[in-house]
Amino acid sequence: MKKIILSILVLYCGMFLLNSCNQDLLEVEQHGALNPDSYYANASDADANQLIAAIYTTMYGRTNNNVTPGDDGVTRTANTNVNSQNAGSNGDFTALYRVNYLCNLIIENLTPDTEIKKQVIGEAYFWRAYAYIDLIMGWGTPPLVDHVLGPDELQPTNGTPAELWAYVESSLAEAISMLPAKPGLGQQEAIGGRVTKGAATAVLGEAQLYKKDYSAAVSTLQPLINSGLYALQSTYLDLWHVGSDFCDEYMWEFNFDDADQANFENQGDDRAIRVTWRAENVTVPGGLGVSGFGGADYGKDFYDFMIAHDGKSNRYLGTIWDYEDILDRFIELGLAADRTEAMGEFWGAAPIMNNCRGYFRIKMVPWGPHPEIEGWVSDVYDWNDADNIHSKANWPGMRYSEVLLIYAEACLGAGTNTAEGLAALNEVRVRAGIDPLGSYDLQDVKDERRAELVSEGVRFQDLIRWGDAATETAGLASHTYTFEGYVEGTTDYLVTPTAVPEWEDFVVGRDELNPFPYNEMLLNPNIVQNPGW
Repeated sequence: MKKIILSILVLYCGMFLLNSCNQDLLEVEQHGALNPDSYYANASDADANQLIAAIYTTMYGRTNNNVTPGDDGVTRTANTNVNSQNAGSNGDFTALYRVNYLCNLIIENLTPDTEIKKQVIGEAYFWRAYAYIDLIMGWGTPPLVDHVLGPDELQPTNGTPAELWAYVESSLAEAISMLPAKPGLGQQEAIGGRVTKGAATAVLGEAQLYKKDYSAAVSTLQPLINSGLYALQSTYLDLWHVGSDFCDEYMWEFNFDDADQANFENQGDDRAIRVTWRAENVTVPGGLGVSGFGGADYGKDFYDFMIAHDGKSNRYLGTIWDYEDILDRFIELGLAADRTEAMGEFWGAAPIMNNCRGYFRIKMVPWGPHPEIEGWVSDVYDWNDADNIHSKANWPGMRYSEVLLIYAEACLGAGTNTAEGLAALNEVRVRAGIDPLGSYDLQDVKDERRAELVSEGVRFQDLIRWGDAATETAGLASHTYTFEGYVEGTTDYLVTPTAVPEWEDFVVGRDELNPFPYNEMLLNPNIVQNPGW
């Protein structure tokens, strides 16, 4: 199967428009490689599943871009050195077009003569729409590539918003018509982590919200919410851990085999080490016991917001811990008798934590193996060691709580069904452990999305579409911080700031969109660069 995938990728040639490929070379018969046309025509169900699995793998890899905490979980930062040649978004641009290309190969060439192949084609429609939502939100007017391009089509112009959104919506409509439906509550595992009619419907509603077609979003999501097929987990802290695999809150999920075996080819998910704190000198209570690659700091502004909005609620405890929460967690787990002893357990060789102000991101941080704690459930494989950390917890692609919040916002925008919108908003609030509201406005939706969806890859685009980015990101990463526990003799946090000289605040009229990659514009002179880049 690997040889087949490689032969398909040769056609891709590394660029979203195939610009770097020589058509004559593509037509040369490759000895030892299968012809893609004949391969698709004769594909078995197993072959079809392998084709779509490659797309799931690519899309899962992109989730690593969403989990960096920073202040408020906003992963995009402005920097005076960023330009169209080195923007961090360049690789994502190419990856999204690669997904679109692979999806179009499936749609155009795979025959839907079995239920499995029909499902795979539906998934291809879903993923090409999903890719284009990200392209539209990130680049505004990316070229529309709605089919596998011929040799005379390799330099398309920028797409228009109308045609781009039409491509997304029509693709999702096809996906909805072809994908299986989740049979009922508690039955996602029978389908696996794959997308369903419900998932495609949820993403269609999201796209319509982003397009500002609020009435359409209400009409799309209302039947989904009323279907009774999805529900929130009872405890926010349980999310992103193995106990929530295939729960009714996950609209779809990236599934990892729970078998404990040292097989990196099958268990390539290194998210556990990516989201664990980079913490050479501390121990996460209940964590992996190693230093990861992720940041720990959610920032004081976000902490203050969560305290004011949630208090120390169920959701707060599943999202962010202050220093005292960490010390108390050691006591709760029976790892320390009091806070003084807990400090000794927390700090290692030196009381210093880089990139932190004393407010620690706990959301998505995996639980490590702790046989000394009765009833403890680990998220990592038994064969893991300090150098090879892999998580077996499934990763949600979208959660039902987001669907409810999209619906609440769409109801406000449409000026209809606001009682149902309020009920949807309150369902999220009550699970969070805070009081329901008697009425709501857009600020309530903004606050709820900020609290509920931090680090899930939506915050920055929310700020853009609401027109709040310039004010909310001002000074966001202008400094780094070092946390060293308490100022001696007090319970004040000892934090040392260091200025970041290359920091640049959000530039209105430029930073709403990413730059089109320089290399892509060299290959396709018909692309018009976004303003300011």
